Amino acid sequence: MQAEITFSENTLGTKAADHPKIFPIVKQVQRLNKCIAKSDWDKKLAVCEKFINRFSWGIIIAAVIYLTPVCINIILR
Repeated sequence: MQAEITFSENTLGTKAADHPKIFPIVKQVQRLNKCIAKSDWDKKLAVCEKFINRFSWGIIIAAVIYLTPVCINIILR
C-alpha cells in the first residue's frame, strides 16, 4: 500500500503538476479529428478534385523530368 504525503509548503505547486502536459501536435490532431467529424470536407474535396489531380500529375511529371538524367547517368556507369 502506498500513501501520499502532502506538506503544507508544497500545496500550491501540486495543482499545476497534476495536469497532464498536452503537446502542440496533440492539439493539432484533435482539431483535425474534429474537422473531419463535423465538416463537409468530402464535398469540398469533390469540387476541387480536378485541380488536385492536375497538380499531382504536374508534380509527377516534373519529378520524372528532373530525375531522368540522374537515372541515365547511373545506368550508363
